[in-house]
Amino acid sequence: MNGPSDCLRHWAAKRPEAPAVEFQGEAMTYGELDRRSSALARTLVEGGVVPGDRVVLWLHKSIEAVIAVHGVLKAGAAYVPIDPSAPFRRAGHIIAHCEAACVIAQDDRVAWLRKNSSCRIVSVGPAADASVTSWEEALAAAPADDGPGPLSDLGSPAFILHTSGSKGVPKGVVLSHGNARAFVEWAVAEFGLGPADRVSSHAPFHFDLSVLDLFATCMAGGCVVLVPESQVGLGGALNKFVAEKRITVWYSVPGALTRMLAAKNSGLLAGSRLRVVLFAGETFPIAPLRRLRSLVPEADFYNLYGPTETNVCVFHRVREPDVADHRRHPVPIGRACPYAATFIIDGAGRPVEHRPGASGELCVAGDSVMLGYWRDDDFTASRTVSIAQADGKTLDAYRTGDLVRLDDELNYVFCGREDDMVKIRGHRVEIGEIEAVLSAADNVREAACVAVDDGTGERVVEAYVVPEAHPLDISGLRRHCLAEIPRYMVPERFHVRTAFPVTGTGKIDRRRLGETGADPE
Repeated sequence: MNGPSDCLRHWAAKRPEAPAVEFQGEAMTYGELDRRSSALARTLVEGGVVPGDRVVLWLHKSIEAVIAVHGVLKAGAAYVPIDPSAPFRRAGHIIAHCEAACVIAQDDRVAWLRKNSSCRIVSVGPAADASVTSWEEALAAAPADDGPGPLSDLGSPAFILHTSGSKGVPKGVVLSHGNARAFVEWAVAEFGLGPADRVSSHAPFHFDLSVLDLFATCMAGGCVVLVPESQVGLGGALNKFVAEKRITVWYSVPGALTRMLAAKNSGLLAGSRLRVVLFAGETFPIAPLRRLRSLVPEADFYNLYGPTETNVCVFHRVREPDVADHRRHPVPIGRACPYAATFIIDGAGRPVEHRPGASGELCVAGDSVMLGYWRDDDFTASRTVSIAQADGKTLDAYRTGDLVRLDDELNYVFCGREDDMVKIRGHRVEIGEIEAVLSAADNVREAACVAVDDGTGERVVEAYVVPEAHPLDISGLRRHCLAEIPRYMVPERFHVRTAFPVTGTGKIDRRRLGETGADPE
């Protein structure tokens, strides 16, 4: 099977009545999802969408959004998901920049689109007028027996995901059918996904974690169960979701799991059907990971690593020694996936010997690496490095900007972002190392650090901490840091918070850390 459309058709023929997607008590079978997405594909094609076009999805998470994803791919186009909470100006920039042929949007966005965009509009709701296609009309098309098929060219774009750009505008990461398939096929095999699995969909569709949720589940013939947007940040609600929806595979950023552990009903996880717990996107402090494994001891835990530009390219299956009581630091990110080739380069861009203790910037080549940034060849080139091979040839690799080192078992250990490395009193300091030390302290649930100007031109570190219980012994926390790291790395000020603000993808929103909360200690 080449792509998601092939997988969907396979299961629609083999198990048409099996549930493919569930959302808030409503379920859709593989047969119905295949029929409706094929009808949408025919509507798009008859409306002028051709292979290679971009179709923007400006939708809340829903069964309709899943239909739209498959319909766009069946039409041979690439889907471009927009954060449903994005300001209209940002959404408009993405629509214009990717030269969208069509926008499939919630009906409350249609009026704005009609005034600010010239592309075709499909409304998930009623049509405003004849210039807009309603959802009912879009799904009324009768697909021909040989209806629009999946692209056979694995090198063609399948979706464009937008990430924050250093210039203040989002960057479009173009990923191909082949990029997605490399990861998805591996995930299905590695995690043993099958028709009996019920896979949570915690990540929004504009976040790369959704690739596993949507496509690995479909390839395996399982059911993807969508987490309502109103619940993604609520630990107690997520625990109930896992238990009541009989979730067998969970995938999210560690912050979501940390909030689930902190909720009073975290014991629900102990009686759940979870058999695989996957986390990615940020560091998982060792203490909550240890507690989670004790709650769900029979489940397999995996730390997955990879920026949007590569999807998952490095992974680590968590072992007992990784969470032993004496361990203070997070688990490693592991080793390269079979479809990826990984390298470490030094500050001058030269490859570093693959041996214990080696450190530098991680670079990735292989089948999951993006085609490039949309309409930005110069930036794509700036993030690419040529690695000399033993046979004299060179291999182009993506520069992740992430710093790693190799442990004694040749596992990669994440050390932070290259752009998070700051100078404190002349010393190079990695913010992530300080956060790891704080997270290992007693009574600390979450920790985040930022480097700020102290008013004299010098940089200092400030720490934000969410305790397990109040009050938090700041003096004790400072002594803990002094015992673990040099004095110049110990935060100047500590801020106690009841919770951290999070982004739409569930990660800590560092730009808003200082907005609310207690005074510094």
